[in-house]
Amino acid sequence: MESGGLVRPLSTAAVILLCAGTCGCDARAEPPHATAAHRAADVVITANPLGGSILDSVKPTTVLSGRDLGAKLEPTLGETLTNEVGVSSSYFGPGASRPVIRGLDGERIKLLNNGAGLIDASGASPDHAVAYDPLVADRIEVVRGPATLLYGASAIGGVINSIDNRIPDARPDNGFSGTGELRFGGPAAERAGVVKLDGGIGRFALHVDGYARKTDDLRIPDYQRSQRLRERSPLPPGQPESRGIAINSATDSAGGAVGGSLLFDRGHVGASVSQFDSRYGTVADPTVVIDMKKNRYDLAGDFHDLDGFLAGVKFRTGYTDYKHDEFQASALSTVFANRGYDGRMDLRHRAVGSIEGTIGVQFSDTRFSALGAEALVPPVSTRVVSAFIYEEAPLGPLRVSAGGRVDATQVAAEADSGFGPADSKRFNARSGSVGALLPLGAQWALAANYAYNERAPNYAELFANGPHVGTGQFEVGRRDQNLERSNAFDLALRKRAGFVTGSLGVFAQRFSNFIALLPTGALAGLPGRQLPESVFEGVRADFRGIEVDTRFHLVESSGHAMTLDLRADYTRAQDESRHQPLPRIAPFRIIVAANYTHERLSLRADLVRAASQHRTADNELPTDGYVLVNARAGYQFPAYRGATLELFVRANNLLDEDVRLHTSTLKDIVPLGRRSVMAGVSATF
Repeated sequence: MESGGLVRPLSTAAVILLCAGTCGCDARAEPPHATAAHRAADVVITANPLGGSILDSVKPTTVLSGRDLGAKLEPTLGETLTNEVGVSSSYFGPGASRPVIRGLDGERIKLLNNGAGLIDASGASPDHAVAYDPLVADRIEVVRGPATLLYGASAIGGVINSIDNRIPDARPDNGFSGTGELRFGGPAAERAGVVKLDGGIGRFALHVDGYARKTDDLRIPDYQRSQRLRERSPLPPGQPESRGIAINSATDSAGGAVGGSLLFDRGHVGASVSQFDSRYGTVADPTVVIDMKKNRYDLAGDFHDLDGFLAGVKFRTGYTDYKHDEFQASALSTVFANRGYDGRMDLRHRAVGSIEGTIGVQFSDTRFSALGAEALVPPVSTRVVSAFIYEEAPLGPLRVSAGGRVDATQVAAEADSGFGPADSKRFNARSGSVGALLPLGAQWALAANYAYNERAPNYAELFANGPHVGTGQFEVGRRDQNLERSNAFDLALRKRAGFVTGSLGVFAQRFSNFIALLPTGALAGLPGRQLPESVFEGVRADFRGIEVDTRFHLVESSGHAMTLDLRADYTRAQDESRHQPLPRIAPFRIIVAANYTHERLSLRADLVRAASQHRTADNELPTDGYVLVNARAGYQFPAYRGATLELFVRANNLLDEDVRLHTSTLKDIVPLGRRSVMAGVSATF
């Protein structure tokens, strides 16, 4: 490698990480026999501002990359992550799906791209897609539990960070490298492809990527509506039930990016321009189609190994122009827009005694509007300015971390005839956390974390007053809403090495003021278009659960490697003010995955067993349990002139089960896809 860190070996682009759940992580390497000592790999995570190892992370963290990420890729971020420990999906058909972590969803889960916030409208409604396609991601990190300290009050439930190389920090040693993939098949007859290219010369690095994905209407095992819903709300006489096909579920998306950097001996500065386009049916209404466009402009830099008190400086800022049009029966119905700036700067200081850490500032300034028949809120701007500090230090055998954060938020609504006079609300939120990692011998460790979190209410919780087709409700906000407050605790026992590696963890998060959308029992709206009314109210709420993530290293000899992963999760969420369960909480689930490799052959089989969910809120139907079986086989050809090629085939839902996710508002409207096969080819060069 050349001096100054200006180049990186081509092989790093193809490294596939292995971590056997030692801290709730799921980053895996290929082939498994590369870890002959049965020890979880020392994977560095960007979620730690000090660049620490995932093995030493206090918070439960999952990392997907390489072949493991490729094997789980789906059209949406929610579907891609839905079978990770503690993660489910708000599944709104093939076109829209957002991750749900430990029962929390929407804007309580912070979605990031390379550490910067994804500005779109996906947090406002489950029928709005996340404006990012997993095809372009090189790595996805999931932090379960509150991460408000580093990422803001909206991360009160967790963080999803999709990482790509759109602003490169180095160039390949031979001046050029790339990856590409084509895939065909699946329950929606998907046709997708992506190309990612990296190059450079001297002190310049360049990245280009592009992708396209198209699907037909989703094929399903049986009836589109669940049996419970058909019995409760039968269709008018003579109107047939949809069967075998999820009507209005086709999708068509494309996008890409161009980015470049100027490289220095101790860092880089770069910029990128990216675009995301998607058109999809909403499934809930066979006449509604969403046409979405997003343009993003980013500037970022990272300087390290500096002289003086500051050891490193990292910054990122960007502007997003997001818009989507909702068409009903081919006529434009509503236009949603979200435009604004966001950015952050991290300043890492040199150790003061044994204490090392970082301080940072963060800002965002966005304007959201929804104009038309389905307008839910008035035009509203949100400004947030934040400061945070994070420190780590050894304390005897313990590794202790602590920090704090303040957020100054202003949410201002414009005057509107349908929503009332102009109004501006200001909130000052404070959050803090403390954690510790205690080694218990060479193989074991105990990790604990406590966090106090405050979140300012968002524009919908304050100013909503209109029909929301995505949830089938007439939603009403309250302008006197208070800060959302919670206390959260995580405790995990981890095993680093041996025949069995993994973790057993428990968590609890208690809200003294949880802003929930609660039905009033009344109807609201215009005559002929009335919907059940729901109001955003603050209640006391309690979330608690257990997470298991283990790996059994069965065989490692003569080029053969076989492992068995056993994972399970359970979340219990209760509205303590009304003494009833909170809605859309995933049931107990167990996941078993068998992995086998021999030389260039890789085989994988997954079994997901979800229990039925009968702990339901008012007006919420129970959901039946299911068994979901998937399998994948891949063969990697010998490298030729530095290029490798892999053929793969994946079978989904082999038992042809009627799988419905209780975390989805559409669980009784559309199931997951039927039994299907997908084939593809990927290349690295």
